[in-house]
Amino acid sequence: MKQRIELDFWACAGEILERLRQGGVLCTVVDQEGQHNVLTLGWGQIGHSYHGHPIFTIAVTPLRYSWRFLEQVSDFVIAVPDDRLQKAAALCGSKSGRDLDKFKASALTPIPSVRVKAPSILECPINVECRYYAKVAPPHMLLTPEHRQRPTEQQHTIYFGEVLGAYGWKE
Repeated sequence: MKQRIELDFWACAGEILERLRQGGVLCTVVDQEGQHNVLTLGWGQIGHSYHGHPIFTIAVTPLRYSWRFLEQVSDFVIAVPDDRLQKAAALCGSKSGRDLDKFKASALTPIPSVRVKAPSILECPINVECRYYAKVAPPHMLLTPEHRQRPTEQQHTIYFGEVLGAYGWKE
């Protein structure tokens, strides 16, 4: 049985950035009713610091089902997949939670997180629990010119998340 252990976020930062570059990381969200969803993100930024905590910044367009969840509840988890989860990450990045339960379809197990309402993912070796403290809605100049050419209602909202904890597993 896996036991949750606390990880040093900065010791995990290199792996997180590498996964963003190679197939993306998973992001879990929850709405006011407790429904959860998972999406794949290929973009994120890590920074230092908000009240002594690291910052994880993500961008999500209102076209994504998960955007509504983020607008309702400020919690999200960045779940970092390993090589075994490439197919799951691809599915979560290509299908919508409007149409299917992506946890079930990708054989991922949502489990309660320590500090946030959004679930962690049991199969991911790193789960980073975040709560956003600020968001920047479009129009803004924070993304690429190509993104800014889209209609405003399709442009990404930028969420600045305070990292509340990073967790992994030991057998």
